[in-house]
Amino acid sequence: MAAPQHAHPTSVQTEPPIILYANNAYKIVCYFTIWAWYRQSHGKYVPEDIEANLCTHIIYGFAVLDSNSLTIKTDDSWTDIDNRLRVMLAIGGWKDSMGSKYARLVLNPQSRVRFVASVLSFLEKHGFEGLDLAWEFPMCWQVDCDKGNPAEKEGFVALVKELSQAFKAKGLILSAAVSPSKMVIDAGYNVSELSPHFDWMAVMTYDFHGHWVMRTGQASPLFHKVGDDANLNLNGNFSIYYWLERGIPREKLIMGMPMYGQTFTLADQNRRSLNDKTVGPGKAGTFTRANGFLAYYEICEKVGNGDWEVVRDKEGIFGSYAYSGNQWISYDDVTTIRRKAQFIKSMQLGGGMVWDLDLDDFRGLCGCGKHQLLRTLNQELLGISGQKDKNCT
Repeated sequence: MAAPQHAHPTSVQTEPPIILYANNAYKIVCYFTIWAWYRQSHGKYVPEDIEANLCTHIIYGFAVLDSNSLTIKTDDSWTDIDNRLRVMLAIGGWKDSMGSKYARLVLNPQSRVRFVASVLSFLEKHGFEGLDLAWEFPMCWQVDCDKGNPAEKEGFVALVKELSQAFKAKGLILSAAVSPSKMVIDAGYNVSELSPHFDWMAVMTYDFHGHWVMRTGQASPLFHKVGDDANLNLNGNFSIYYWLERGIPREKLIMGMPMYGQTFTLADQNRRSLNDKTVGPGKAGTFTRANGFLAYYEICEKVGNGDWEVVRDKEGIFGSYAYSGNQWISYDDVTTIRRKAQFIKSMQLGGGMVWDLDLDDFRGLCGCGKHQLLRTLNQELLGISGQKDKNCT
């Protein structure tokens, strides 16, 4: 999921007007990850930390695909099975999508039959309410479209149809996390054939920029920013339009947004605007401990200490960024999330998805209440009354 995206769309859409629609059927899809259990101190996130009223659907990630039997299996039995709520289950993710095993699954009819049977048994045994397919990606393994076989595109359709048929008989939910990249969409997804069989498809409209491009950039811009390559279209607006143009119904399309930021180390700490040169990832956070990545609660802790300069985009094209010395962070703040929720309503989409619950300020460490970003998404999409949150970063 939250991982580098190196290839992106190739044409530009203009900003649509914000026209709000009353709709109480919006989905708010929340991911909850295995590894959050193992973070230390304030970073540790367990099912008791979930405020279920802030999500319409909770997806636990990830189960994995057994490379030998090509059936579903637990990745970590202690976290996956012994200590969890009853939620949907995701299979795949960035790490598990490495290699050929998902391709071997979809291209072999007998393997697909075994896989569907194993999924039904697994979900029933452990009380999950559905499955989220998070193979990254058909034909374009971890965004490398030279690795896959073009036949995977139709093989994925076949698997989805077979899962859908089996799930409908059991009343189970079937969803997918999908790429924002035009290249990947064209190579890997037959959208018009897939969409009837999914309850929803969530576009991972984040990680458009990161330390791997060696220049500063906003992780999840909503619109095209002057200075970005116009042929790449590194923005959510284009991705959403492109999925709609390929034929998915609006109400089945969910827009993803990050509860984290991408971080960079500047080449020159006096050159700290968008698109300035960097030399690598930013320093790891105290709790997430990954270079180039900070949870929202780590960002607001840093920015709140007073020695960071914050730059906000009043036009709503991109999110905020902040810098201190040679460290540079891009992230979505409350204003950005609110703007994206309004975009979802203006486009009459199915709702919003967050990656992920354990990266928002779930303990209220920033002094602005718990789950500030997710709470803002709820207020805007579901029309919840009350005082609107202000930026805490």
